Amino acid sequence: MSWFHEIVSNPHIDVALLMDGGGRIVATSSQASSETRRAAAMIRAAEVLAHELSSELGRGEVNLLQISTVSGHVLVMPVGSAHYLVLLTQRAAPLELIRTYLHRLLENMPEAEIAAAFQGIPYSPWDELNVDDLFNALSEWLHNGGDSRT
Repeated sequence: MSWFHEIVSNPHIDVALLMDGGGRIVATSSQASSETRRAAAMIRAAEVLAHELSSELGRGEVNLLQISTVSGHVLVMPVGSAHYLVLLTQRAAPLELIRTYLHRLLENMPEAEIAAAFQGIPYSPWDELNVDDLFNALSEWLHNGGDSRT
C-alpha cells in the first residue's frame, strides 16, 4: 500500500489531496470537482500566507496549517520539498493523534516515493491559475488598505 493510500484509508480522514507547489491536485481520495480545484488554489494561497506570517513573526518553518470550522478541520502540511497534503476531517477527529501519525509517516519521505502517489487527474482550466500572482495581488490589495471605505 502506498503512503497516500494509507492516509486515505485512515478512518479519521474524510478527504485527502496531494498538491504540487502551484496548487494543482496531483492525487486525490475523491473525484476532483471544479469546486475542489478552486479550493485547492485558495488553500495554496493560505499556505503561502502562513509561511510569510511565520517568517515575519520569527517562528520558523510551518509544519501544519489548521483551519477549524463548525463542522470539521482542514489540515495542510508540506510533503517533501515541492508538495503539500490537504486533509479534511470531522470536527471530533483526534487532531493530535492524526498530526503525530502524519509526521511519522511523512518525515524524511524521498521525493520518488511522493511521486509514486501521483494519479492521472484530468486537465482543468483551474490548473492554469497562477497562485503566486493571486497571492501577490492579495498582498498588494491588503497593503493598499483592502476594502476599507473611508
